[in-house]
Amino acid sequence: MNCVNHPSVETLVTCSACGEPICPECMVQTPVSAKCPRCAMMPKAALVRIKPDRLVLVIAAGIGAAAIGGYVFGLLVTTLSFFAIIIAFGLGAGVGEAVSRASGRFHGSQLAGWAAACAAVGIVFPFFLSALGVYGLTSATLGYVISVGGIWKLIWMAAAAYGAWQRNA
Repeated sequence: MNCVNHPSVETLVTCSACGEPICPECMVQTPVSAKCPRCAMMPKAALVRIKPDRLVLVIAAGIGAAAIGGYVFGLLVTTLSFFAIIIAFGLGAGVGEAVSRASGRFHGSQLAGWAAACAAVGIVFPFFLSALGVYGLTSATLGYVISVGGIWKLIWMAAAAYGAWQRNA
């Protein structure tokens, strides 16, 4: 047998779907078996595409879960600061779960990115609330949010973002 795409190459391998002879260069390894490139392509229906109205719901759910989780994180981090990274990861996993449910249990890098961004915002939320109570809605509020927490806030944001990303990737 000769490869259907490369007639000069002899092969004994056939596509498991259509039975056409394929050479090792053409072969695409799938979880089931070796297939030709045409049979191995994913159908467009299998690709995850979130509709814009669903994306709005996903973002709203992510921000809502992040706000609630961030408020709880702000309460817990003052008393259990030793476990703050674990609590931040849990906040991220919770935000990731909210995003997953709002999307209809879709997974993908787009949803994982939105979940990670919402989780990072959730970590900043308690600092913003405390600054809002002290300074009101002024530029000093933003300065306070950026300055308080330092490197730990970045580590907590990274842990929360990682937890949310892992839930939706």
